[in-house]
Amino acid sequence: MAVLVTAPVVTGETPTPRPALTGAAATGSAGAAGDTDDAPRRPGVAAPDGPLPDVAFAPYVDLTTPPLPAMTDMSDATGHADVVLAFVLAGADGSCSPTWGGTTALTDPAVTARIAGLKARGGRMTVSSGGALGDYLEKACPDAPSLARAYATALDAVGADHLDVDVETDRGRTVSSRRIAEALALLQQQRGTRVTLTVQIDGVTEGLSEDARDLVQEATTAGVAARVNVMVMNFEYEGSWAEAMIGATRTAVGQLEALWPGSDPADVRRRTGVTFMLGRNDMDMTTTTDDARAVVEDARGNGYGGVGFWALARDNGSCPDTEDEADDCSGVEQEPWAFTRIAQGFTAPT
Repeated sequence: MAVLVTAPVVTGETPTPRPALTGAAATGSAGAAGDTDDAPRRPGVAAPDGPLPDVAFAPYVDLTTPPLPAMTDMSDATGHADVVLAFVLAGADGSCSPTWGGTTALTDPAVTARIAGLKARGGRMTVSSGGALGDYLEKACPDAPSLARAYATALDAVGADHLDVDVETDRGRTVSSRRIAEALALLQQQRGTRVTLTVQIDGVTEGLSEDARDLVQEATTAGVAARVNVMVMNFEYEGSWAEAMIGATRTAVGQLEALWPGSDPADVRRRTGVTFMLGRNDMDMTTTTDDARAVVEDARGNGYGGVGFWALARDNGSCPDTEDEADDCSGVEQEPWAFTRIAQGFTAPT
């Protein structure tokens, strides 16, 4: 597959600010951001039509690491109530039975009470399957129909119509991209489920990992309409971390444009999301509030469809200058909910 690299190589030098990827200058053709429905169709494979996620910003909430966060605190402080609930995994016995984190029932009273509190404040829930640890449903379920049923069970437990599939295959795990894609196609056909594919980045110039490209390709072949959510975390870089995150995302956008040449570049960008890890990462990079602001502003300027971060319980400054990544604080000096307030400024194109 041809790769259109839209990001510069990140060196140790001070980066030069780059313009947003908008209009003719971004695509090499006139009217990319203003095409009308009666414009000539672009040649080549297009991104599938179908229901797409309509949530512009939602932080991930870790339901697998105690104590459970009081999600309504965020809403009461900021007015924001949309979240991504993470992660649904296989049952404790490795079965094709969805649980929170492999240990907690989907209907656990403590979890459902927190979800109900956010819903009462107008919150929209996204269910996320996968993550960095644990046994995947995507491997435990033997075929696409059983995986689709497991996904549907998790969605129904929350009352959600948006599924985020976050399969991370850099830790020796093998999953079938085709099985996932076929299961997602069943969900969309039967329920109109909105789908996000959360995928890994290999580097600034490398962009999407090989497994990420394979999953998007299989989903396209299966006719799944999806947002591709790029995780700009855990990859090697030089120079500015903010520029590295922005550059890696732009590289991924170019790869998606090559995968979907029949789609208008502006539509490809609307189908792209970007998610960062706030504060200190587990690979020594640190996302400051200034870095987060730069990523969010670039996403808005380029017309991306969504932003997010990992994770809600870390959005506080209770452990400034810590040397290690923590589950319950960012490791940087910040006001409570500073990253949430920054990401709230994101608006997606209509």
